[in-house]
Order: sequence, then structure tokens, then C-alpha cells
Amino acid sequence: MKEFLFFMANFLDFWFLPFIIMFIVSIIIEQVIRRQDDEKKIETAMRVRKFLWRQNILLNFSWFLCYFILMFMLRGQAQPQMPDMIWQG
Repeated sequence: MKEFLFFMANFLDFWFLPFIIMFIVSIIIEQVIRRQDDEKKIETAMRVRKFLWRQNILLNFSWFLCYFILMFMLRGQAQPQMPDMIWQG
């Protein structure tokens, strides 16, 4: 279970930046299309922006959920002590 949560956290970390970039680009495209006054294109651009916003929220919520579950799982484990390798030649 721990390995799966680490995998999910890394996977969600990987997708964070592309989704943010796509969201920012969709905002810019929507603003450019709004200047053209074509209602159908504006509605499509708004749907794309809202979809990417929901995906970003879902991605961030999933990452925080994985992170807090991992923190709870790893909290109870004692950390092994490092051996004193400096004095052993």
C-alpha cells in the first residue's frame, strides 16, 4: 500500500505542471476569443477552462490525500539509526 501511495504521489506530481500550464493557456485563449463576440466559441472556451479547473482541483485534492495518508502511515514507524561508519576505518 505504501508503494502504491508513493507511486500515486509521484504520478500526480508529474501531472501538476502540465495541467497548470494548460489551464493558463485556456484562460488566455478564452480572453482572446471573447474579443471576437462569437457565442459558440466563447461557450466552448469556457467549457474547456472549467474542465481544466476541475481537473486541477481533483489532482491537487488527490495529491494531498495521498500525502496525508502517507504521513499517517509512516508516522508510527521508528527511524533506524545510522551506523557510526566514520570511526570504522
